[in-house]
Amino acid sequence: MEVNKSKYFIAPLIGLCISLPILTLLFYFIIKGNFDFGFLFSEMLAGYITNTTILVAGTFFVVVILGTVSSYLSARFEYTGDKIFSILFVLPLAYPAYLLGYTYVGFFEYRGVLSEILGNVEARYDILNMSGAIFIFGIAMFPYVYILAKVSFGSISSTVGELISLHKINPIKAFFTVYLPLAYPAIFAGSILAVMETLSDYGTVLYFGIETFSVGIFKSWFGYGDLMQSINVAIILLVFVFAILWTESLIRKKYKFVSSTFSGKKSSKIKLTGKYNLIAFFISFFITTITLLIPTFVLIYWFISDFDSLDFDTLDYFYHTISLNIFSSIIIILLSFFVVYMLRFYPSKIGYFTHKLSMLGYSIPGAVVGVGLLLISSFVDTALGHVLMGGTFFLLIFAYTTRYFTSSIGSIENGFSKIDTSIDDATKIFGKSESNNIFKVYLPLMKPYIISGFLILYIDIAKELPATLILRPFNFDTLAIRIYELASNELLYKIGFPGLILVGTTAIAVILLNSKFTRKKI
Repeated sequence: MEVNKSKYFIAPLIGLCISLPILTLLFYFIIKGNFDFGFLFSEMLAGYITNTTILVAGTFFVVVILGTVSSYLSARFEYTGDKIFSILFVLPLAYPAYLLGYTYVGFFEYRGVLSEILGNVEARYDILNMSGAIFIFGIAMFPYVYILAKVSFGSISSTVGELISLHKINPIKAFFTVYLPLAYPAIFAGSILAVMETLSDYGTVLYFGIETFSVGIFKSWFGYGDLMQSINVAIILLVFVFAILWTESLIRKKYKFVSSTFSGKKSSKIKLTGKYNLIAFFISFFITTITLLIPTFVLIYWFISDFDSLDFDTLDYFYHTISLNIFSSIIIILLSFFVVYMLRFYPSKIGYFTHKLSMLGYSIPGAVVGVGLLLISSFVDTALGHVLMGGTFFLLIFAYTTRYFTSSIGSIENGFSKIDTSIDDATKIFGKSESNNIFKVYLPLMKPYIISGFLILYIDIAKELPATLILRPFNFDTLAIRIYELASNELLYKIGFPGLILVGTTAIAVILLNSKFTRKKI
């Protein structure tokens, strides 16, 4: 009986450990109690707030437009190339925002790819500004809205479609008056995910010269050597993030509803002909071109141009990336499975609280998580009198766990929700050991969801830059770090080889994630 009671504390303990970097940062800030109120009213902070707000608002606007239009076309209509476009709309998830930024700068810069193709050095356009950054984040993050909104648009019942046909409402009018209001919750949820990723970015905003909170954290610590100011910036960023999440919860409550329009037989797709078919194809082709085809073409162009002097050390960076990502993803997905399993069989109020707390990591930028972990490692190493945690893989994997635990937990919770409680009762009746039940019953049933969670983690971790940049072991570079260093040294044409390898591996993961196998139902 005592053993069973102790199991009620396993999930809470794991949840607290995962949240430790964020809690440590807050605790350190409270204990020190030396917040610089002068900094609170400084021009520097005002710049961080202004730039971050404009960037977030602009990105929100772009992802809503691109994500909503693409998902509406994909979910509601049959037109020329619709099946191909439905896949191409998702593939930009394979690109880190900073890599998209580098490719577009290389495309439009003086004597860039565009001018080489046209044979005109005057063919250039300056995108190294706020508008350019908003564009880059928009095309990088719109798949978050696309994926969620597509499910919402596709789940509307046939009754709604029949009413639209009965009243002879054209597709454009039907979109604004019927479908869009029904899809508000999904669109907003996807846009918030895009906003959180934008707040976390470091590589893109640094290269584009946009001083956001993430840049401020790095500048304060590594530029000025001022740890306390970097913590002050991190705390204000946390407040900024929580303000966004609080606003999101209020809006979500306003638009939360349960509607019969999402039940019963789903509405069939409308087959477009004539001018509507042409319009749908043109819009889809335009979105695909700016979000996927141009960046991919630039990487291939750079790769071919640099073919005679390729840096084959890139293969070492690839090995570092794939081994670190696979190992980290396995650890995180197993932790997710274990936590959800323990909460299912040994639920407690404190367990659910720490579970929610551990899920905050996805809303916290990697730079903030990195600062928190550096505080922990500094304290531990100082107390022991020698380096134990600093500069180790343990610290980096810890950061990934805090940052991306939420990415996997959703898939695992979804999988467990599909397992009927009668199976739980059956496993108890047969009296098998708990480990036997996990390996023989639950893991096989959860296989598609575990694979989905693993693929999501792999994609996210492969693209992570701030936490990796801060915490990576000495002389250990990943593809993301290598691409960042080449761009920082203005060697954009050298990005082709490592960029294609990074995007290629993550694109495979994106395609597998959207395959029938990972969407299999129990």
